[in-house]
Amino acid sequence: MSKSRTESSAYAALGASSAKAGVLNAIGEGSTSRYFASPVTDPVGDATYAYFLHADGAGTKSIVAYLLYRETNNASWFRTLAIDSLVMNIDDVACAGGTQGLVLSNTIGRNRLLIPDEAVAEIIGGYRDTVAMMSELGVDITLSGGETADVGDLVRTLIVDSTLSARVPRRDLVDTYRVRGGDLIVAFSSTGQCTFETRPNSSIGSNGLSLARNTLLSGYHVDRYPEVSDPGLSRSVAYRGPYKVTDSLPELGMSVGEALLSPTRTYAPLIKKALGEFRTGIHSLIHCTGGGQTKIKRFGQGVRFEKDSLFETPPIFSLIQNLGSIPWSEMYAVFNMGHRLEACVEPSVAPELIALASQFGIAAKVIGRVTSLDGENEVVISSPHGTFTY
Repeated sequence: MSKSRTESSAYAALGASSAKAGVLNAIGEGSTSRYFASPVTDPVGDATYAYFLHADGAGTKSIVAYLLYRETNNASWFRTLAIDSLVMNIDDVACAGGTQGLVLSNTIGRNRLLIPDEAVAEIIGGYRDTVAMMSELGVDITLSGGETADVGDLVRTLIVDSTLSARVPRRDLVDTYRVRGGDLIVAFSSTGQCTFETRPNSSIGSNGLSLARNTLLSGYHVDRYPEVSDPGLSRSVAYRGPYKVTDSLPELGMSVGEALLSPTRTYAPLIKKALGEFRTGIHSLIHCTGGGQTKIKRFGQGVRFEKDSLFETPPIFSLIQNLGSIPWSEMYAVFNMGHRLEACVEPSVAPELIALASQFGIAAKVIGRVTSLDGENEVVISSPHGTFTY
C-alpha cells in the first residue's frame, strides 16, 4: 500500500503548511518527539523540575471574526479569539503534563485603521472570561499582561497570539516514548456541546482555517474587503466558495461564519483529572492540531497507530471536502475530523477515561490501537472514505 502525503497540496496552494516539514527541518527537530511540548531546564535551577515557555495563537481565524464584524458591525465576534489563542497553548502544554503553575501573556498585532479599540477590548475581555472559567474547572492560570501593537505596515487585519509558561515536576511529564504495541487509542470528540461551552461546537478548532475559509467563502468577501486575502494568491484558490459568512446552513445548525469561528474546545480540565487518576496508564496525550489525524506520527518510537473507528465526520469537514474536491487523505492530514485529543493508554484505562470524559459532556471512545513496527512510525486510517497510510 502506498503512503499518503502528510502535507496538503490544497493547503500549500494557499501559502500554508499543515505538516510544517520545512519549519521542522529549519529548526533541526528530529522525526519523533518525546514530549508533546518541549520542556527545557528549570530556570530556577531545580533539577527535579522542567520548564515550558510555549507560544501559539488563533491563526487566520481572526479573519473570520473580522469579516463577521464588517458584515454585522458587531465587535463581539472578536471575543472568542482569546479562547482559541489560550487553548492552543494550554492544551499543548497539558498534553506534556503541565497543568499547574501556568502563566499567560498575550500579544495582539493589528492594523489600527481597520481593527477598532472595541475589538481589542473584546479580546482582552475574552482572555479574562476564559481564565475565570478555567479556574472554576480546576485549572488555574495567572494573566501577566501583554502587548497590543499597531503594526498596519506588517499586518493586514489582526493577529492574536499568546505565550504560556509552566513549571512541571519532571516525574509528572508525559513521555510519549512509553507508547508501545498493545496500547489502545482513546479519542475525545471536538464537536457537540460540553458542560462548559455556551453553544454547540462545529469542531473546526484553530487549524486548517486558511483552507476552510477559502473553500467555503465566496469572492464577495475579497472584492469588498481586499485586506482579507494575500494579494499574491490566484483567484482560482482564494475565496472560491459559494457562501457569505452570514449564510445559515441547516446541516451546520449555524451560519458559515459561526461554524468557522467556533471556539477551540479545551481539554485541559479533563486532562488534569485524567492525569491525577490514571497517570501511569496514560502513555501519550496528543493534541490533534497541525497535521490533524497524522499529528501522532511524530510521537513515540517504532510504532504504528491504527485508527479504524473514528467519530463520524462532522458536517463542517464534509462540506469543505465536497466543495473543495479535496482528497480525503488530505482532509485527515489537515483537520482534526471530529476529535482533537487522543490518548494512547493501557487497555484497562480506556473505559475509565471514557467515563471521565462523560462527566464533562465530551463523547469519547476507542478508535484504534498501537502495534509495534520496525523503522519509521506510521499512521493508518481506515474510514468509510478509504484506507490511508502516512
